[in-house]
Amino acid sequence: MSRRVGCSKRRAFPLKTGPNGEPSLQDSAGQTVEFSILTSSSNADRTKMAAIIEDDLKELGMHVQVVPLEFRSLVDRVTQSKEYEACVLGLASFDADPNSDLNVWLSSGGTHLWNPAQAHPATPWEAEIDELMEQQLAAPGFAQRKKLYDQVQQILAQYQPMIFLASPNILAGAKNAIGNFHPAVLEPYVLWNVEQLYLRNEPMNASR
Repeated sequence: MSRRVGCSKRRAFPLKTGPNGEPSLQDSAGQTVEFSILTSSSNADRTKMAAIIEDDLKELGMHVQVVPLEFRSLVDRVTQSKEYEACVLGLASFDADPNSDLNVWLSSGGTHLWNPAQAHPATPWEAEIDELMEQQLAAPGFAQRKKLYDQVQQILAQYQPMIFLASPNILAGAKNAIGNFHPAVLEPYVLWNVEQLYLRNEPMNASR
């Protein structure tokens, strides 16, 4: 039986003082909570994000080390050898329908990054997501699909295999003469409905 999302008690770990007076979070075995975060050395934004996370977690007593890697080496660590503890990485999607990301959410998917390409779901909650995703594929209407996706999001929010950090702000503009202009939040931002765009007839110059 798969585990349903619900409230659970979280165990509080003790916060101690380190040798230099800094806070030090201890786990249930009395060990200092420490881990590394991999990120791409060629992506300045993600490197800065990882550094911000490092600083924030330091205030909570966690010892975090940011490890920038060449992108190909980073991908190999995450998808092949799996020799990593945490990673700041971007997943891009150009479709408003979440089904384009099935390879992320299904346990058998190659970009199911926390444990990719599983022959069988490693955990009950991943098996439950697999089941829900299969159900929504056969759902006849939007309302049914959304209800199933909402359940998937609840499970992800509880177990947090991935933590979603940021989305970019998109600014788009056009002249008033462009009709049916409706920018989207996904690429292509302004040309997704290119076959519906048109140029309005400007009023004749009064002097003519």
